[in-house]
Amino acid sequence: MDKPWIKYITMENLPNEDLNIVATVIGLDATIELMCELPGILISVPKNATLPAKIAYIKDVYDGTKQSRIKLAKMCDLSENYIYRIIRKGLKNV
Repeated sequence: MDKPWIKYITMENLPNEDLNIVATVIGLDATIELMCELPGILISVPKNATLPAKIAYIKDVYDGTKQSRIKLAKMCDLSENYIYRIIRKGLKNV
C-alpha cells in the first residue's frame, strides 16, 4: 500500500475494541490492510463458522471406537454425543 499515513496507525490508536481484537489475532499489518481495503464493511464471524470443517474431519478420521469419539470431542470442542450423531447421520446417507 502506498499510503504514507499508515505508519501512524498503532495498536494503541485503533478506532475500536473489535479491531484491537482482530489485530491481536492476525497482526497489526493485516488489520490495517482490512481497514484500508474494506472500509465501512461489517464482518461477522458466526459462532459455528468452523463446524462444517469439523464435521468433514470427524467423518474422515473417526475409526468407530469410543476412544476415537472422546479424542475427537476434545479436539473439536464438541460433545461425544454430537460426534456420535454426526457419524450415525453419515452412515444413514451411505
